Amino acid sequence: MYDVEAAGKLLLDLPAEPGQALVEIASWLDTVGRTEGYDPDERIGVIKLLDETGQKRAAFVLTAFLGDTRLKEFDRLQLWQALAGFWENLAAGYQVCLKEIESGRKPGDEPHPERALIVLRALRVLAQEAKILHLRYLPVTPRIWQSLAELYARCESGQFSTKPLKLYAADPLPTTARQEFLRELMLDASLPESELPKDIELASRVIARLGGGFLLHLEPGEGCNLCFDLAHPGRPFHHAPATPAARTLRYFGPGLVEAGIREIIARHASHPDEPEKRLGDEFTLDEKVLVLKHLLLYWGATPPHRRTQRIKLSAPVKVAHGLGAASHLVTRIEFSGMAEVTAGLNLKLKKQAGLALEEQHAETAIAEWSERDASTWGLGVDIPRQDETWARIGTLCAIQPAGLKTWWVGVIRRFHRDAANRAHAGIEVIGKKPLAVYLRGLGEGSQRADNWASSSGSFQFTYVGALLLGDSAQPTHKEMLLPREGYSAGLIYEAMIGEETPHVRLDELLERGEDYDRVRVTWLKGQGSG
Repeated sequence: MYDVEAAGKLLLDLPAEPGQALVEIASWLDTVGRTEGYDPDERIGVIKLLDETGQKRAAFVLTAFLGDTRLKEFDRLQLWQALAGFWENLAAGYQVCLKEIESGRKPGDEPHPERALIVLRALRVLAQEAKILHLRYLPVTPRIWQSLAELYARCESGQFSTKPLKLYAADPLPTTARQEFLRELMLDASLPESELPKDIELASRVIARLGGGFLLHLEPGEGCNLCFDLAHPGRPFHHAPATPAARTLRYFGPGLVEAGIREIIARHASHPDEPEKRLGDEFTLDEKVLVLKHLLLYWGATPPHRRTQRIKLSAPVKVAHGLGAASHLVTRIEFSGMAEVTAGLNLKLKKQAGLALEEQHAETAIAEWSERDASTWGLGVDIPRQDETWARIGTLCAIQPAGLKTWWVGVIRRFHRDAANRAHAGIEVIGKKPLAVYLRGLGEGSQRADNWASSSGSFQFTYVGALLLGDSAQPTHKEMLLPREGYSAGLIYEAMIGEETPHVRLDELLERGEDYDRVRVTWLKGQGSG
């Protein structure tokens, strides 16, 4: 494989299976990058060919990694390793090419005609390599941060950081070194350890599509809330008035992209039936809107942060996952007489002689984890290896800390792996006094809600289980959990609570998990049972 023609012939014999083909291409990239005696231009040509050939297979492998629910964890890990090996070896190959053309340049010579192309491709490849690490919740390596900083500094010194260039024939538009440099910085700033792998991929597509509108300046300014130090490369951080100035600091942020994202969200809120073909058909409109909201939140001037300090500890904590398990473990309102609605539309349990509130612990799988630290509304935990198959970002958990008889409800918000590949998670507690209740819906005729009406047009009741979150970290509004895709804007349910059953209106979808919808609601005064 000493020239492009020979490489092209060898590539005709690649395995048909994309994962196997990608592993073989990664091996060739390693060989071509390490072999001495190559003509620099021939090496560049071969690396480019392997790049273009491998990316086609990488797209298939990534789709399978993210979306094939039939895969076992071992097979999924094999796909991830194929992707990681390809992007890592490709990044190393382009670095070898750059080193050769720079070392072979004599004083006064014009830059190599493909220098800018190789630098920009290398920046994009490094961003892809970092994304693959994010998909397994592994930290971006110091080598990647250092390479990003050195390559972009080379673009600035060579005065081609904003020069448009088309990197691949299939690219719809030209790009710039600045845009490619910001790919990983903007993705990392969105806190990918708080997103599902599929959402990380969607966020990266948003960044790729809208990246031309991002800002990067030498001085802090409006729309540049984030910082990256070229001299001390590492994770981006938010700019603060106390941040020391330095000539190696680069200030960046969403710029005009923020307004564009808000416009997209507002348009779909006004026209929810309007199709959204951008960013891929494999994502639903709700998934796209939730990721866009997440990006706005973390790219903004005041991203979420811990409200209270975490306290180090070591204690067992019982955990069960899923809406069904939580509904069985928390206090359940089995009939309307067990609770009443106060004048302030808050719920109050009644004390009833001889009646114990039912807790259905039977047949609910309960695991025991180790709690590492805790705050008022959060827990840090170690995840046993056997539970990694279901413990992921967005998983709903019923939690019983040591010493408590009641169960809380929480959601896994952060996930990361340490150097020994051990999994750790941060859980946000979203309800400390949750109640499981039944909601009743009513519809009629052809304009029915959630299939409540019968085919004859007569009235028909349908009951839906829900979790009222009670005390939470969001005291300004009320929330509940419904089965996944149970949310429909403006829908009104009748809650089977108290003598005058109150109605509850669904106002906003806050979050959609694997088996639940988290919804902001408004409680209405009892309107009778109809």
